[in-house]
Amino acid sequence: MYDVRSMIRDTKNGYVMDNILTFLTGRHDVREIVIPVNTIVCEIGDACENFVVLTKGRVKIFRTGEDGRYLTLYQVCPGEGCVLTASCLLNDRAFPAIAIAEEPSEGYVISKQRLRDWLKTEPEWQKFIFELLSQRMGSLIEIVDQLAFKTLETRLIQWLVVHPQAPSLKITHQQVAKELASSREVISRLLKILEEKGKVKLQRGRILIV
Repeated sequence: MYDVRSMIRDTKNGYVMDNILTFLTGRHDVREIVIPVNTIVCEIGDACENFVVLTKGRVKIFRTGEDGRYLTLYQVCPGEGCVLTASCLLNDRAFPAIAIAEEPSEGYVISKQRLRDWLKTEPEWQKFIFELLSQRMGSLIEIVDQLAFKTLETRLIQWLVVHPQAPSLKITHQQVAKELASSREVISRLLKILEEKGKVKLQRGRILIV
């Protein structure tokens, strides 16, 4: 779990996440929410009525294919909100992905109308939303680059290294395959190759980065 008050996330624009949490703390026009782990927060086609800024935990946003594989678009961490939710609230559109709590999570709930009003009246909120949009746009472009120009082995190595549990991941090959929109057989073969290269060690239900 994260200590939000002592945490600063570096972005290209140098945005300090603690600023938005200070802005939201103690306001009478927001409420707090607790999200148990593995809770599906939103599904494809859901109508968005509120925006959540996390204070603890992590929520994954992803899309699924007809074959059951899925592609992670991004993860929402403390001090952040879901860009797709913001877009849906501003444009009155249905949610186009799935959001699930990967950890026990908490956050501040902001209504649709409040989100819109603050974009007109609150500079701190404007800065938060626009920098969040910029950050997510960069991460989505990176995903496109990986899918279009990088080998699956390279994507696998990068995914392992930046995983929150690194360097010791408690995860199955099937779970890794889903994250990378691949098959378990292919991922198992690549992990074996990486083990032979001395980059990882494989244990039952666990991957160790060397």
